[in-house]
Amino acid sequence: MAFLHGIEHLNLPSDFRPVNDIVTAVIGLIGTSDAAEHNQLVLCANEKDDAQFGAGGTIPEALKAIRLQATRRGSALVFVVSVDESTATITGTDIVGEVSPTGKRTGLKLFETAKNKHGFEPMIYISPRFSALGAVKAELQAICARTEAMAYIDTPDGFTFDEAIGSRGTTGEFANLDDGQKLLFPHFLVANPAYNPAVSGSEKFLTQPMSAFMAGLRAKVDLEEGWHTSSSNHRVYGVEGMDVDLTFSLGDPNSEANMLNAAGFVTAVSMFGNGIVEWGNYSAGFPGNTGVDAFECVRRTRAIMKRAIEQACIPFIDRPFIQANVDAIRNTVNQYLNSLMAQGKLVYGKCFYRPESNPTSQLAVGHLTFDIDFTPALPMQRLTFTYTIDLNQLANIA
Repeated sequence: MAFLHGIEHLNLPSDFRPVNDIVTAVIGLIGTSDAAEHNQLVLCANEKDDAQFGAGGTIPEALKAIRLQATRRGSALVFVVSVDESTATITGTDIVGEVSPTGKRTGLKLFETAKNKHGFEPMIYISPRFSALGAVKAELQAICARTEAMAYIDTPDGFTFDEAIGSRGTTGEFANLDDGQKLLFPHFLVANPAYNPAVSGSEKFLTQPMSAFMAGLRAKVDLEEGWHTSSSNHRVYGVEGMDVDLTFSLGDPNSEANMLNAAGFVTAVSMFGNGIVEWGNYSAGFPGNTGVDAFECVRRTRAIMKRAIEQACIPFIDRPFIQANVDAIRNTVNQYLNSLMAQGKLVYGKCFYRPESNPTSQLAVGHLTFDIDFTPALPMQRLTFTYTIDLNQLANIA
């Protein structure tokens, strides 16, 4: 070392890096519009951005439903793809899209470019009036399996309660949905702006799929209460009722709303004094999957943690395998998990570097394994109160 009689300054690396929360209130919307360029990925942050899609088609009505759930802390970010202007002639193939030999993308394939272009991607995918189509449903499942996002799937317009329950049977059209989908029934009734009571046959209400409303509500809960909180039992704004009247009682396991939840549906109920609320915590993976990751909020918790940790640990890739770097990775993740516990987003979380998970043969090829144990915040979906008549207290009467 060179001789120095004086002061030396050395920059030492921190033993951890801050982990930034990812953007979670992000929706991917695909459908039709009578304006804007088709098969382009467009990011909309507010109603001003939304206006470019005009007034006709499934996209404008969905964007309006999403904005109706806006909060004082903002509204959802929405990636929008319009595939055509005519709703009547659209097929599942149009929505799914393709990648041409030259790399040009259309339809749902365009969402694959979102992260590289904007640094984030949808956490929720919706295609109101088209998501029940077989090809669209299958593509949304594939996207969610790959990205761990959620797809909100609407049942067809006009579905009855019996048809909905039957659709979850082994041969039903929604039998194969999994933890990456939220299955919605029935449709909402919304006020018809063209209604004229003086005109015979004028419809007071129009039916609209639930998915845009529920996606906007999910974004609102993310922004106001946190992504760990279930969106169930939160009010849905802009709706007047449902197109199928469902029986509902908090204490009745045989009510139709409860039967839908038991079959893996999320529905809506009219809560006296609190308007219409979303009702149901499970993804469509339930009841086939009865584990805690069948809860939508638990699946999202794990997916969000993965994305945040992945982003924070990019700088460690290809660094030397030395104790300081192992400590830095472990401390980075633990600082993040500690912050989630402090916010109430996790009950417990801890990152470990265990020798038994890292055999020498694996380390020799530069492969390190860190184990993360965590306990998510589960929704309290069932409360039981027991009542005992205690006659012994009669003796205390003076």
